[in-house]
Amino acid sequence: MTRFVWLGLVVLAVIGLWSAGWFYVAGQARAALLDQGGADAAASLTCERLDITGFPFRFDFACTGADITDGDVSVTVAGLRASVLVYNPTHAIVSAQSPLTLADAFTGAERRLDFASAEASVRLTTDDILAGLAGAGWRLARASLVADDLTLTDTLATELLLARAAHVEAHLLDMPERHAPATGLAGLAAYARAELVQAPALGIADGQLSLEAELTGVPDDLRRFADAEALPRWRDAGGQLHLVRLEATAADEFVRANGTLALDSAARLEGQIQLTSKGVVERAGTLIPEDWKGIVLGQQAADGSYAQTLNLRGGFVFAGLLPVAQLAPLF
Repeated sequence: MTRFVWLGLVVLAVIGLWSAGWFYVAGQARAALLDQGGADAAASLTCERLDITGFPFRFDFACTGADITDGDVSVTVAGLRASVLVYNPTHAIVSAQSPLTLADAFTGAERRLDFASAEASVRLTTDDILAGLAGAGWRLARASLVADDLTLTDTLATELLLARAAHVEAHLLDMPERHAPATGLAGLAAYARAELVQAPALGIADGQLSLEAELTGVPDDLRRFADAEALPRWRDAGGQLHLVRLEATAADEFVRANGTLALDSAARLEGQIQLTSKGVVERAGTLIPEDWKGIVLGQQAADGSYAQTLNLRGGFVFAGLLPVAQLAPLF
């Protein structure tokens, strides 16, 4: 046999092995999506139709008529689609088809979210590729969600517009400088913003919302995020939520906040928040007693804004030296 014949046989063998491997993985993925841990699973996903395509270099998952159930909460989506490249399996792109409906059997709430587009991207990273091949040591490199022209409607009795936003996006990013392999801890940075927000019930039109925060002391193995002991471990590791900036504006009104929060030994929030606002006191109306407005939000400055420092400790929220709210344990 000539070398060209041998080369042809090798090529055919590689194609055959690649094809067999693709269809095996696709079959295993289909079985996993249809089973999801059986009846004892906390949450489940069902599809009216599930298609897996993309051969030979991609896996494209298309779930038509998706129904996600978690306890009393049921979420339905017209369609979900996820794509993963065979040669880059740690990066997935997910998109959704409008509308999304939510029903809570416990509270009776029914809502619908319409949108022009919604896409998410998830990418994983590891410092130990050998451990990663065995399924361990993967941490989140980046997770992003971007959606346009969103409308949230209450559909319980009649259709009631709750909110609109022209654009919403949120991002979670790994902070490599915060990764501590010796202790198995990592850090995440969060960014989010919403543009041209409307909330008729609150009288808000063309509002803007932005968030920047850092979360430290989280596990560096994604599998541990679903652990029932995740919050206790975060507390015991000295984890903190550092609110770098939270800002909501509408016309000349605004709310700005920054500070740091953690959990105390009794699993209650503790820390300090600096709060600056303008227009909140006027919007609060009778929700906050007149004598308490200055205590909760601070004294009014010459420009009409208010500033206050809120301290959380011992299970209470303090405005100055006065307790204004009580905190319940988170677990």
